Amino acid sequence: MPFGRRPTFHRNICTKMLLAEGRESPFTEHCRNFEKSYRFLQTEVQRLKDEVQEMHKDLTKHHSLINTDTMDEILERSLFIDEQIASQYSAVQTQRAVFEEMWDVTFQRVTNEQEIYEAQLHDLLQLKQENSYLTTIARQIGPYILSIAKVKERLEPRFQKPENDCIDTVVKICEDSAMTTEQNSCNEKSCIACYDRDSDTDNSLILLPSETLLKSSEFCWQG
Repeated sequence: MPFGRRPTFHRNICTKMLLAEGRESPFTEHCRNFEKSYRFLQTEVQRLKDEVQEMHKDLTKHHSLINTDTMDEILERSLFIDEQIASQYSAVQTQRAVFEEMWDVTFQRVTNEQEIYEAQLHDLLQLKQENSYLTTIARQIGPYILSIAKVKERLEPRFQKPENDCIDTVVKICEDSAMTTEQNSCNEKSCIACYDRDSDTDNSLILLPSETLLKSSEFCWQG
């Protein structure tokens, strides 16, 4: 395998893939121009190679005489092609600075994209760990919350019963007080009536305590 055969094959494949993408850029334009120049130079070199091989065969195998003019022409063409190759090489070399600047920007962009991508994966894993931790805690405290809720349900009727008892007691006290007041009033009236029927004393003396009691009852009721 001749030297440079493998890099040339690799370059052809990569260049074809790059141009097939259809994205226009300074580098793709450079590759397109380079391929044209390289094919022309490659064709000229291949012609010289064929002629030199034929001359070498005639000289070594057939022992035939070779025209010196033909040899001089081959040398001139070889020098001319060499100058063209050097010129093409110099043109490509001068574009290195421009392309390196573009590559640095692209490399930095690719590096940033890779860092962002890795950070995204890291953030998702961290969020997953936090969610797993919260799930574990929720599962651990879940039974305790249920137990407390059940105990509270059992104790709630006990907490509500004293409130109802207090209300009932207050209502009962009020009713008893009203009944007592009515009984006292009836007893007072009956006593007055008894004094009025049975006693021989003056009626004005009998009514005095009754009026006084009524006034006292009105005063207490208003108070």
